Amino acid sequence: MIFQQLSKEEIVKLKDELQNDLPGSAKMFYILSNYLCGLLEGFEVIVDHWPEWTCVILRPQSPDAVPSYFRHYYICHTKSVKAFRFFIQRPCVVDWNKPVCFTGVPYDAIPTLQEQCRKHGGQLSSVENRYMYAWTNPEPPEQLPLPEGLSLTTLQPKDTAALCERWKHYRPDPALDLYMKEVTRLFDSSAIVNEKGELMAYIGMQFNGAMAMLHVEPQHRGQGLGQIVLEDLTRKLLSKGKTAYGLIPTKDTSFLATSSQKLGFTWVPMGSMAWVRYKPKSSPAPQLPPSLQASKDVKGGASPRPNDKENEKQLELDEEDQHMLFLTALPLSCNECADISNDSTCVCQGVRVGIS
Repeated sequence: MIFQQLSKEEIVKLKDELQNDLPGSAKMFYILSNYLCGLLEGFEVIVDHWPEWTCVILRPQSPDAVPSYFRHYYICHTKSVKAFRFFIQRPCVVDWNKPVCFTGVPYDAIPTLQEQCRKHGGQLSSVENRYMYAWTNPEPPEQLPLPEGLSLTTLQPKDTAALCERWKHYRPDPALDLYMKEVTRLFDSSAIVNEKGELMAYIGMQFNGAMAMLHVEPQHRGQGLGQIVLEDLTRKLLSKGKTAYGLIPTKDTSFLATSSQKLGFTWVPMGSMAWVRYKPKSSPAPQLPPSLQASKDVKGGASPRPNDKENEKQLELDEEDQHMLFLTALPLSCNECADISNDSTCVCQGVRVGIS
């Protein structure tokens, strides 16, 4: 058998197995949890074997079956790099004729993806590596006092415009507004506002259960607001029996070098992974039928080809798909924008880090 598509009952069993491997399995565990809650409609779950599985992939039933920000997403999890290398090469597991954004790929499996890309005439247009950091202490973090005049709240639908404005340069995506509305509506968050209700700092979550988008407005840094919202959201998740974790770009030296130890988060080796974007080879332009080609030659002019509008539309869709593949990889923090390190300089718009 090339692969097996799981039923809802089998997915429940798979989720229960993944729960035993938390926090390393958190990304796929919460993806499946949200899938079973109806938040990821349009996906299907396949495994290499059942019930003795090693590799799991969530993939769209079709590009149009899922929201635009999840189009062409293959959400992966594996117990074995070797098994994943073989699984990804099996016929019909991946549609190599379309763009693909792989998430949850083990670092050591990237050479295999590169070889598959060459085999099918495509290319890997980007690779974004992540470390997983999770709260593993038995006790939750203590609540720090807020500066006078500020209050702790949650992100609201009205904050979507501010979130999009903040992240539009970091994640240029036509679906950014829709994505922000959904994650704000569906998942826990923490925010700090002033007496006028203006957003000073915030942190949200993603469909994979990861905390993300930790940000403090530049004019309000240096007051520890980033740490306050991060620890507040951590307490919320822990109180519900959930794993509090985030995915950190490997280039985010600010968090990796100092902030993780300062805050009490622990590196989870099993959770290290990559987001990999695959771009297929361009399809050749369709040729005119001989009769139309002859007519064009006789007239000596540029007669319009019947498929020109369709070709232009497909080109626009292809370009749109490439932009969309950047979304859902928003990291826990974006270097010093989290206002946790000693350096308050924000360089996120000049550094390409970070689906998700």
